[in-house]
Amino acid sequence: MKIRRAEMIDLDEVVDILNRVAQNLQEKGIHQWDYPWERDKIEKEIKSDQAFILFNDKKAIGTFFIREIDGLSELAVPPQSNYLNKIAILPEYQGKNIGAIIIDYACSFSHKLNKTLYLDCWAGNDKLKAFYAGHGFNYLGDFPEDDYYISVYQK
Repeated sequence: MKIRRAEMIDLDEVVDILNRVAQNLQEKGIHQWDYPWERDKIEKEIKSDQAFILFNDKKAIGTFFIREIDGLSELAVPPQSNYLNKIAILPEYQGKNIGAIIIDYACSFSHKLNKTLYLDCWAGNDKLKAFYAGHGFNYLGDFPEDDYYISVYQK
Protein backbone atom coordinates (compact mmCIF):
# COMPACT_ATOMS: atom_id res chain seq x y z
CA MET A 1 0.00 0.00 0.00
CA LYS A 2 1.15 3.49 -0.79
CA ILE A 3 -0.45 6.73 0.36
CA ARG A 4 0.41 10.14 -1.03
CA ARG A 5 -1.19 13.53 -1.42
CA ALA A 6 -3.51 13.63 -4.39
CA GLU A 7 -2.43 15.81 -7.31
CA MET A 8 -4.46 17.36 -10.10
CA ILE A 9 -3.63 14.40 -12.36
CA ASP A 10 -5.51 12.24 -9.82
CA LEU A 11 -8.74 14.27 -9.95
CA ASP A 12 -10.68 11.84 -12.16
CA GLU A 13 -9.66 8.84 -10.05
CA VAL A 14 -10.50 10.58 -6.76
CA VAL A 15 -13.94 11.66 -8.01
CA ASP A 16 -14.60 8.18 -9.43
CA ILE A 17 -13.71 6.51 -6.12
CA LEU A 18 -15.92 8.93 -4.18
CA ASN A 19 -18.83 8.38 -6.57
CA ARG A 20 -18.53 4.59 -6.53
CA VAL A 21 -18.40 4.52 -2.74
CA ALA A 22 -21.30 7.00 -2.43
CA GLN A 23 -23.45 4.80 -4.67
CA ASN A 24 -22.52 1.73 -2.63
CA LEU A 25 -23.40 3.50 0.63
CA GLN A 26 -26.76 4.64 -0.71
CA GLU A 27 -27.54 1.08 -1.83
CA LYS A 28 -26.96 0.07 1.82
CA GLY A 29 -29.33 2.79 3.06
CA ILE A 30 -26.53 5.08 4.30
CA HIS A 31 -27.25 8.56 2.98
CA GLN A 32 -24.47 10.62 4.55
CA TRP A 33 -22.93 11.45 1.16
CA ASP A 34 -24.56 13.10 -1.82
CA TYR A 35 -24.18 11.60 -5.26
CA PRO A 36 -22.59 12.60 -7.56
CA TRP A 37 -19.71 14.47 -5.96
CA GLU A 38 -19.06 18.01 -7.16
CA ARG A 39 -15.90 17.84 -9.25
CA ASP A 40 -15.10 21.53 -8.64
CA LYS A 41 -15.21 21.04 -4.87
CA ILE A 42 -12.84 18.06 -5.01
CA GLU A 43 -10.53 19.99 -7.34
CA LYS A 44 -10.30 22.84 -4.79
CA GLU A 45 -9.53 20.37 -2.02
CA ILE A 46 -6.77 18.76 -4.07
CA LYS A 47 -5.30 22.19 -4.81
CA SER A 48 -5.45 22.97 -1.07
CA ASP A 49 -3.43 19.80 -0.27
CA GLN A 50 -6.34 18.25 1.65
CA ALA A 51 -6.76 15.15 -0.51
CA PHE A 52 -4.87 11.88 -0.25
CA ILE A 53 -4.96 8.82 -2.47
CA LEU A 54 -4.23 5.19 -1.60
CA PHE A 55 -2.74 2.73 -4.05
CA ASN A 56 -2.53 -1.05 -4.08
CA ASP A 57 0.38 -1.60 -6.45
CA LYS A 58 -0.44 0.96 -9.15
CA LYS A 59 -4.23 0.87 -8.78
CA ALA A 60 -5.97 3.70 -6.91
CA ILE A 61 -8.27 1.99 -4.42
CA GLY A 62 -9.11 4.70 -1.92
CA THR A 63 -9.06 8.33 -0.99
CA PHE A 64 -9.47 10.47 2.10
CA PHE A 65 -9.17 14.10 3.08
CA ILE A 66 -7.59 15.90 6.03
CA ARG A 67 -8.28 19.57 6.65
CA GLU A 68 -7.95 22.04 9.49
CA ILE A 69 -11.09 22.88 11.43
CA ASP A 70 -12.12 25.10 14.35
CA GLY A 71 -15.51 23.45 14.85
CA LEU A 72 -17.47 20.40 13.80
CA SER A 73 -21.26 20.51 13.64
CA GLU A 74 -22.28 22.03 16.97
CA LEU A 75 -19.04 20.94 18.65
CA ALA A 76 -16.31 23.48 19.40
CA VAL A 77 -12.84 22.03 18.88
CA PRO A 78 -9.37 23.44 19.54
CA PRO A 79 -8.35 25.86 16.76
CA GLN A 80 -6.59 24.30 13.78
CA SER A 81 -7.47 20.74 14.72
CA ASN A 82 -7.42 18.17 11.92
CA TYR A 83 -10.56 16.64 10.47
CA LEU A 84 -10.38 13.31 8.66
CA ASN A 85 -13.24 13.07 6.20
CA LYS A 86 -14.47 11.49 3.00
CA ILE A 87 -12.76 8.17 3.72
CA ALA A 88 -13.60 6.17 0.61
CA ILE A 89 -12.36 2.68 -0.17
CA LEU A 90 -13.58 0.93 -3.31
CA PRO A 91 -16.22 -1.65 -2.34
CA GLU A 92 -14.18 -4.59 -3.61
CA TYR A 93 -11.32 -3.61 -1.25
CA GLN A 94 -13.44 -3.02 1.86
CA GLY A 95 -13.12 -5.44 4.75
CA LYS A 96 -9.39 -5.95 4.12
CA ASN A 97 -8.08 -3.72 6.95
CA ILE A 98 -7.42 -0.82 4.56
CA GLY A 99 -9.49 1.49 6.75
CA ALA A 100 -7.05 0.80 9.58
CA ILE A 101 -4.14 1.79 7.32
CA ILE A 102 -5.86 5.09 6.55
CA ILE A 103 -6.68 5.72 10.21
CA ASP A 104 -3.07 4.99 11.26
CA TYR A 105 -1.74 7.28 8.54
CA ALA A 106 -4.08 10.14 9.53
CA CYS A 107 -3.25 9.74 13.22
CA SER A 108 0.49 9.78 12.49
CA PHE A 109 0.08 12.75 10.14
CA SER A 110 -1.81 14.74 12.81
CA HIS A 111 0.50 13.65 15.64
CA LYS A 112 3.54 14.94 13.73
CA LEU A 113 1.79 18.32 13.50
CA ASN A 114 0.83 18.13 17.20
CA LYS A 115 -2.88 18.36 16.28
CA THR A 116 -5.94 16.59 17.57
CA LEU A 117 -7.69 14.48 14.93
CA TYR A 118 -11.48 14.41 14.60
CA LEU A 119 -13.72 12.32 12.38
CA ASP A 120 -17.40 11.51 12.12
CA CYS A 121 -19.88 9.16 10.54
CA TRP A 122 -23.61 8.77 10.12
CA ALA A 123 -24.95 8.02 13.61
CA GLY A 124 -26.82 4.96 12.28
CA ASN A 125 -23.65 3.24 11.05
CA ASP A 126 -22.99 0.98 14.06
CA LYS A 127 -20.29 -1.02 12.25
CA LEU A 128 -18.22 2.09 11.51
CA LYS A 129 -18.76 3.48 15.01
CA ALA A 130 -17.40 0.24 16.48
CA PHE A 131 -14.45 0.40 14.07
CA TYR A 132 -13.52 3.93 15.23
CA ALA A 133 -13.90 3.02 18.90
CA GLY A 134 -11.79 -0.09 18.32
CA HIS A 135 -9.01 2.10 16.92
CA GLY A 136 -8.79 4.24 20.03
CA PHE A 137 -11.05 7.13 19.07
CA ASN A 138 -13.11 8.74 21.82
CA TYR A 139 -16.82 9.12 21.13
CA LEU A 140 -17.88 12.73 21.75
CA GLY A 141 -21.58 12.43 20.97
CA ASP A 142 -24.20 12.67 18.24
CA PHE A 143 -24.85 16.01 16.57
CA PRO A 144 -27.42 17.19 14.01
CA GLU A 145 -26.31 17.47 10.40
CA ASP A 146 -28.88 18.43 7.76
CA ASP A 147 -31.66 15.84 8.19
CA TYR A 148 -29.68 13.21 10.13
CA TYR A 149 -27.21 12.90 13.02
CA ILE A 150 -23.47 12.34 12.94
CA SER A 151 -21.38 10.61 15.60
CA VAL A 152 -18.17 12.56 16.28
CA TYR A 153 -14.89 11.02 17.45
CA GLN A 154 -11.55 12.41 18.59
CA LYS A 155 -8.02 11.11 19.00
